[in-house]
Amino acid sequence: MRKILFVDDEQEVVDEFKKRTGPIPDVWDIEFATSGTKAMDLLSETTYDAVVSDMYMPEMDGAELLNQVMGNYPKTVRIIISDQSDEETVLRFAKSAQQFLLKTCDIESMVFTIERACKLRDLINNKKLNMMITGISDLPSLPTLYVAIMKEMNSPNASLKKMGDIISQDLAMSAKILQAVNSAQFGLRREITNPQHAVVYLGINTLKSFVLSSHIFSSFSEDEDYGGSSLDELWIHSLMTGRLARDIAGTMVSDKIILEEAFTTGLLHDIGKLVLSRIPRKYKQVEDFKKLNKCGRLDAEYAVLKTSHAELGAYLLGSWELADNVVETIAFHHNPSALLKDMIAILNQSSKIKVGKSELNKIELLTGLTILTSVHVANALMMQENLTSCTGPFTYIDMLYLKTLGLTEKLPEWAQFCIEFRQRIRA
Repeated sequence: MRKILFVDDEQEVVDEFKKRTGPIPDVWDIEFATSGTKAMDLLSETTYDAVVSDMYMPEMDGAELLNQVMGNYPKTVRIIISDQSDEETVLRFAKSAQQFLLKTCDIESMVFTIERACKLRDLINNKKLNMMITGISDLPSLPTLYVAIMKEMNSPNASLKKMGDIISQDLAMSAKILQAVNSAQFGLRREITNPQHAVVYLGINTLKSFVLSSHIFSSFSEDEDYGGSSLDELWIHSLMTGRLARDIAGTMVSDKIILEEAFTTGLLHDIGKLVLSRIPRKYKQVEDFKKLNKCGRLDAEYAVLKTSHAELGAYLLGSWELADNVVETIAFHHNPSALLKDMIAILNQSSKIKVGKSELNKIELLTGLTILTSVHVANALMMQENLTSCTGPFTYIDMLYLKTLGLTEKLPEWAQFCIEFRQRIRA
């Protein structure tokens, strides 16, 4: 059972929320606080899965409260709830809150949103993953790109565009620059998910100072072993997956921000493989198991590690405070049905809760899967080297997932994208 702390300074709002949440005692254990100070007192005594706070409160408003929660209790999900939904209001709280909810939303939608956020936190709070990743502060970049970015950084005529182009081609550099720009020290009003935008935001002087003094980029040394695999192959696959994911997403939405996130997430989807390169003993065990049993890398990872590069990558980027939708997609990019199953279970659970005439709009709640869909399909198609027909067969596609979302009709179009994409590269 989830333990939820609801914070609002108006007693009548608290009383109304108590009435609305009355039917869900089997889902949540809810406690209430009428100020940010009282909320922090409760947090010092009890562990909560999520804090749901009003925006505007005297003495300590929602942003300040959730900033303190983020700093002192990073594993706690942070939700802002308000009766205002204009862009300026949302942007003001974008950094401190992981989710934004309207006070007028139905209780089923609230349960779904908070449960989904908690499920992701459960994944990236895994103690076993923490033990494996502890001490990893950087990841290696493709040597040619590392040399290129260092040369540009040290150039008297350094160009932001050139630096942005270089960084956005490399999964390790992209992850680190997004971690840096979204960290508390820059106080952004909204999260940046595009590496090129991050470079422009930082500016040449800040970027050069930050990168050259902090050494946040690194390259594989000549004596490092990458488990028998080619770093060039990983880089090419990641870059192509990002570009194809962006094209696939474009057939479902026209929002430029979503298209940019599809590219970035596609680029970063296999970053867990770089994480494993920093744990050479584990990597060798995976490689040995794979060769001995003649199985795929993913099966070998689960057999040896009881987890995979997908969860490892998601855990690391989650700990680096990258956007939840990016982390969630990376975690489930091989098996989106697993996430969908969890979401449907939450939907079915919350659908049992009826308050007045409110009903849960399942279709609306499932539209947030565009990035996961585009990255999963792009990765699966790029993995299939013998793909020559837009009608399949599709070896790595999660067909149950696409069928559940009613997207199987689009698969031939997406496969054709991949075939044409490969033909352009070879030309």
